Amino acid sequence: MMNNYRELKTILLDASDHIARPGTPSEYTLDTPAINIMTDFERVQPLLMEKNVSIDDARSMMKRMHVRSILVIDKDENFRGLLTLADLESRLAMSIATSAGLKREDISIKEVMTPREKLHAVPLHEISHAKIGDLLQTLQHVGTPHILVVDTLKHEIRGVIASSDIARRLKIPVDVSKRAASFSEVVGVLFTGKDT
Repeated sequence: MMNNYRELKTILLDASDHIARPGTPSEYTLDTPAINIMTDFERVQPLLMEKNVSIDDARSMMKRMHVRSILVIDKDENFRGLLTLADLESRLAMSIATSAGLKREDISIKEVMTPREKLHAVPLHEISHAKIGDLLQTLQHVGTPHILVVDTLKHEIRGVIASSDIARRLKIPVDVSKRAASFSEVVGVLFTGKDT
């Protein structure tokens, strides 16, 4: 069995050999390629959650995993929608519980997620030629802090872009708990260079 392999040549360390460190990340600007900000599902496993999970369980898992959005699936693993931390912390969650006569812990994520048919996506080939400024313009026009990226040739959801990631990379403040206000604040700061 070991006959299929060869011994590699070894050397002694040189006195000048040092430990490699990751380079300082380049500065992100509105002109940085958009592909640099995309969470690519071919490199990062997306967090998937079944639509019947309670909103409290979803919230604690998302906080534990340090993610702001998840893909919602059904029991057959078909994509059903997108859920964000802002959805879970919104007033909508409480108003759904109140109007249905339920406790908060009895509401499932399917009640507060954005369903598949209401989601916007950008084709992957558009992202590969775009800049971060183009993404922000698109997010502002669509009026959402998250947008999916779709590989139209393979018919697969390839990734997600979040305004909160853009804000973090461009080092501007954002409070994602107030969905509409925070999104307009992100865009306002980026395009004007000052807080709105």
